[in-house]
Amino acid sequence: MNEQILKIEEAFGAYRRELEEGLKKAKPTDGLLGFGRSVKDDACHDRFDERIAQAVSEMTAGAPAAEDAERALRLILMRSREAEWHLSAQWMLRAAERHALALVPFLKPEAAETLCREYGECYRRWDRLPAQKEIYKALKARGRSGK
Repeated sequence: MNEQILKIEEAFGAYRRELEEGLKKAKPTDGLLGFGRSVKDDACHDRFDERIAQAVSEMTAGAPAAEDAERALRLILMRSREAEWHLSAQWMLRAAERHALALVPFLKPEAAETLCREYGECYRRWDRLPAQKEIYKALKARGRSGK
């Protein structure tokens, strides 16, 4: 398996562990009325985003094989759909999806088409944030034209 894909896997694993540790340490009143420390403000969110950005940057610098690009895209785009994620992680998981855009040009058109359909089923059109709209549009364009 590609080294960067392993780094992406590790980033998700570390994020989950750090988030769970923060939740265990949290007091019921943390973050209430702006007092105390809230898990939603923990630095683990930023570390996760940086890890994903770094892995994708390294991957695109080496011109990945289409299969590796697809595997990395699926991982980044679909992992947030898993039910086990705490609510405080949802925004960062969605925000980190924007890093997947750099991998779209490396996809085979057929894979982009399939991913576009699957991704479109994950987020209804009116629920998509700007990052999801941009990813969907790029997948759709790559699937249609191959560019």
